[in-house]
Amino acid sequence: MNPLTCLLLAAALPLAAAAQTAPPADSVATYRHQLGLTASPVLDGFFKNNRALPLGLLYKRQTKPNQALRLGLVLDLRNERRNKSSDLAVNPTFYENSFGLQTYIGREWKRSIARRWVACVGLDMGAGYDRFRRRDEAITAINVDGGSALFLRKSDYNITTYSTFLRPLIAVCYQVKTYLYFSAESAISMRYSHTSVSGGNSLTRLDNNIRGYGSAATKDNNIRIFSQPISQVTLHYCFNSVER
Repeated sequence: MNPLTCLLLAAALPLAAAAQTAPPADSVATYRHQLGLTASPVLDGFFKNNRALPLGLLYKRQTKPNQALRLGLVLDLRNERRNKSSDLAVNPTFYENSFGLQTYIGREWKRSIARRWVACVGLDMGAGYDRFRRRDEAITAINVDGGSALFLRKSDYNITTYSTFLRPLIAVCYQVKTYLYFSAESAISMRYSHTSVSGGNSLTRLDNNIRGYGSAATKDNNIRIFSQPISQVTLHYCFNSVER
């Protein structure tokens, strides 16, 4: 387990114990329902990899002054198509498409730490589905039979993943208005995944239309435990007020 994971666990334990007691009067929630818009930034290659963030919705139902039920849904949809010039290929085309859907349910406990600041600990469990497809093709000159011939090279691969996960988390919230606040969460994700890969590639000689083809199909199961320093940031809107 890496140092960041240990630090996250160490920070969560005292906060979880403190959150079991009722929070002070000024931190008692005045809204029964909270709806949030979430994003999941990537720290590695921040400016390059955050151009299309996975977006989602997070609904919270206040069950006690210091406790809430969490229901979340995250959607990740990306498409990329491009043509690149090359010294080795004519009119190459590259296409990638990915679709991801994740849903989870959990519970959180909170405690006021300052006038506008609240700390939280929580636990989510959920499931996910991811599909990735990559296709590319290009016309390439290859030396054969003492001369050069043109070949059309194509490849097409599909990767499908089903997963389940358990995710302890800690969060900090900043209250902008009584009905509006921001939160940032850090988490440790324990995930089981089943992945299948299928597809193949072909090479066709254009002057005689002779074609060669190869295919591959594999399956894999794995368990991963990894830390997410910023697992998601959320803007929450609160409604349906209740009496203190």
